Amino acid sequence: MILQSENLMLRMTKPDDPELESLVQNAEELYNMSEVRLYPEGMPKEIAFRIEKDGKLIGEVRFKTVKWYNRKGELSIIFKKEFQHKGYGKEVLKTIMRYAFEKMNLHRLECEVIDYNEPSKKLVESLGFVLEGRLREGKYSDGKYYDVLRYGILRNEYEKEYNRINNND
Repeated sequence: MILQSENLMLRMTKPDDPELESLVQNAEELYNMSEVRLYPEGMPKEIAFRIEKDGKLIGEVRFKTVKWYNRKGELSIIFKKEFQHKGYGKEVLKTIMRYAFEKMNLHRLECEVIDYNEPSKKLVESLGFVLEGRLREGKYSDGKYYDVLRYGILRNEYEKEYNRINNND
């Protein structure tokens, strides 16, 4: 399956795609938005999309946890360092939100952002995600602990914000 945004292509892939594994292992800065199980039994364990620009891999967006019974999903986005801070995160997140609510029929989306990652906090808040909680010192990196912020958006919130989200860049 392929999702197309204005400038990027999101191509569904297998979670064990070697290029994606390398991207995740070598990433210094993650747009970490969180973990990986799909329900009910028989459903895939995760849904991952390659983010491509001009045919080249620039990142990945993944439904890391989808609980079909509760109709909620948790997202994670990662970009190669040279493609961060170029507006692609917003484009990808808008595309995947539309897919989650309109095609997957989810009721709720969630993500995690490390407290020091100001661009990611601004991104998710600009698209209607609401800060719902803080996991104190939930992430260890470079010898320090950082808080992890939990964000969420409900389907009805997305629907109210749809025109603003999709017409405001």
